Amino acid sequence: MRTKFKAWAEPYINEHPEVSLTSDEIKKLDDFYLEIGSGKGDFLVKMASKNPDKFFLGIEKNVTCAGFSYKKLVESELPNAKLIWQDVMNIFENIKDKSVNVVFLNFSDPWPKRRHYKRRLTSELFLEQYRRILKDDGILVFKSDNEDLFEYSIEMFLQHGYNIFDRNDNYQGEDTFDAKTEYEQWFNERDIPIHRVKVKKA
Repeated sequence: MRTKFKAWAEPYINEHPEVSLTSDEIKKLDDFYLEIGSGKGDFLVKMASKNPDKFFLGIEKNVTCAGFSYKKLVESELPNAKLIWQDVMNIFENIKDKSVNVVFLNFSDPWPKRRHYKRRLTSELFLEQYRRILKDDGILVFKSDNEDLFEYSIEMFLQHGYNIFDRNDNYQGEDTFDAKTEYEQWFNERDIPIHRVKVKKA
């Protein structure tokens, strides 16, 4: 489900720097929850609303999706959620070692062609960064409707020193520390199975 380009998105993002963070502000974070690929912001806003004592940072590189997320953050006025419109590979260098409690990967782009596998958010390069930024007891939570991507990700976790401790191939939203994305709601309404796994650093 590709989001149609919206010309208003980039101007809106530029008009609302208050719902984002600068590089220097990111470098100061040492206790937060990170969503990579925030889409239109439903998960980010819901999690911040349900957990006012925790700080949530979202990263989204698609300008239109980021625009929708910015709009929701502006309207919600949540003090504990921010979003960065950027490719996460340009952000990693600003994130401290062992500063993230949970990395959330919700319905990431499957990049189905083998030559594009390195772009998957569960490929080796990304897993190395998650290992660095996650706290010793931190976890990574991955949700997907794409079975091929999910099985690939399970294999990558095992190959690169992550322990799988909670796998569900028909996830129904049982975890209280979770929220539905816009994609997830759409899949639920059509009875499309959702795969979910939690992993820790070995």
